[in-house]
Amino acid sequence: MKQILLHVMTAVLGIALVTSCTLERLPLNGPSTEGFPSTEEEALAGVYAAYKEISSNRSIISVTWWRIIDCMTDIGTYRVTSGIKDIMMSTATPSFSWSTKMYSRGYSTISRIHLVLDNLEGLRGKVSDESIDCMKAELLLMRAFYYDQLVQYFGAVPWIDHSLTLEDRYYPRTDKATIVANILNDLSDEVIDALPLRWNKATYGTTRLSRVAALMLKARIYLNHADLSPDYMDKALEYSEKAITLAIEAGHTLAKYDTKYYPNADSGEPNCKLFSYAGQTDDEWIWALQYNKLIENLRTVNVYYIAPRVLNGASWTGPSQAFIDLFQCKDGLYINESPLYNWQDPWANRDPRLDLFCVRDGSRTMGVEYSIDITKSKVKDYHTGAMISNADAVGNKSEYGPNGKQGPGGYLWRKGYDDAFYGKITGSSTDKTQDDINVGMLRLAELYLIAAEANIESANGSLVRAAELINSVRNRADMPDLTVTDKAGLRKALRYERTVELCDEGVRWYDLRRWGIAEKATGHDVMAPGYSSETAPRNFISNVKPIIDEDCVVTYGDETWDGNAGNLRVFQRHRFTVGRDELWPIPQEEIDSNNAISPEDQNPGY
Repeated sequence: MKQILLHVMTAVLGIALVTSCTLERLPLNGPSTEGFPSTEEEALAGVYAAYKEISSNRSIISVTWWRIIDCMTDIGTYRVTSGIKDIMMSTATPSFSWSTKMYSRGYSTISRIHLVLDNLEGLRGKVSDESIDCMKAELLLMRAFYYDQLVQYFGAVPWIDHSLTLEDRYYPRTDKATIVANILNDLSDEVIDALPLRWNKATYGTTRLSRVAALMLKARIYLNHADLSPDYMDKALEYSEKAITLAIEAGHTLAKYDTKYYPNADSGEPNCKLFSYAGQTDDEWIWALQYNKLIENLRTVNVYYIAPRVLNGASWTGPSQAFIDLFQCKDGLYINESPLYNWQDPWANRDPRLDLFCVRDGSRTMGVEYSIDITKSKVKDYHTGAMISNADAVGNKSEYGPNGKQGPGGYLWRKGYDDAFYGKITGSSTDKTQDDINVGMLRLAELYLIAAEANIESANGSLVRAAELINSVRNRADMPDLTVTDKAGLRKALRYERTVELCDEGVRWYDLRRWGIAEKATGHDVMAPGYSSETAPRNFISNVKPIIDEDCVVTYGDETWDGNAGNLRVFQRHRFTVGRDELWPIPQEEIDSNNAISPEDQNPGY
């Protein structure tokens, strides 16, 4: 797939050069080139250019958006010097750079889509109807994907459905309900049926959107915006169940997880294969963003930003203590309920996904021991057998050094790791990792959970079916079947599964807002493990008993496991202003350059 992608990008280079000067023009939804495409080859190259734009990082020192957004929620942490804190502290302004980047990326992608879509019908008679209909479906799906992203973050945004010109460039904000209705109307059954059930795996892998992907994306959009129409939840149920039926027919299956427990680094390393190079071809993936380190804008530094210091990584993001404490025990009970839980040995008897998705003290990652015990000046490199400096606990940039106290909060993400990066993380500003592991957007586990939620929340749904779908995801992780059968119990079970199974994949932000619990989940301080010291080296093992509510939101009170004072520390100050922080600000650049949007049109509170 990497070679195919390189070949495709070579064909697209001419298009990129032609459009680059206009796609970046202000306003951020600005004009694109007319009179294209004139041949099937050009049209297909334009379709690939649109796919590339979704993936593109514009620079080799970028992190893929969907790999960091969960760290703006309750389940992740980030270095407090990051711009993320402006959103999480409720202090972002219309000049917030992340708003500008997200908004600009959305419209630059939509511009590339329109460059092909506008004239695609003109190829009829010269190109087969089947080919035109298929490319049109892919383009409309990509447009729907990005408009869904835009309205999730900004609410009302300009609805642009064609290439703009210098004379036709100013559009006001269109309300969210209208945009969602527009993109759903675009994705008619007739449009979706023009796609192959699944693209040839050997040729295309997960590069192109299939009929299964289209049905799943449509179901996801209906689910995300179920508050906009009384029939949207029913539609989410209908399309998710259709997608599951066709996914199974197409050969999509849940991947096998390595659920063996490795109590310490000497015993072995958890293998989250699905999110590594080896997992890129797994049948669980339905659609993924493609990366290739030979193409400048298609290489990232995802691994560098989540890698431990001992591997020369930045330790920039990771799971929060609250997320770690959410993982159930092997009996299916939460740690504040289960007799299996021992707070002094908190990793034993837990949901295997804790170690599959997260890196914690005493585990191994990329062949090297990870420890935040300040008395351990050396850790083992299992590649060489040598003992090396424990840069995660000792030194200026360690967890406890002057720089390290800004992060990473005790834990790291494991998703997206690969042993291939051992020895290759330079940490320099010009090279870093040249990471090109694909980033999945749609996979079968999420599809099951979309259908489960729709079955729970739709009047036409089946609670028995919802439990069956949730159990499929749980059983794959060697977790027991649910014991609850009522709607409230299944809703909590669904929220647990989505939080755990889909962590660090960029969906938590949407879930919190769809469920109406964003303030509860993100409006309070984020806690981290206590500091290790010479006199209390294991102080990073939390003795605070978590409070886990009906929405699987974790908070902390005064109760501890041992009756002593709690040892957690405030790691980040988070705030949530109701009526403001449900959305991001419309970028100031757009307000300044778009004559159809005035300062009075800004989102509330900004």
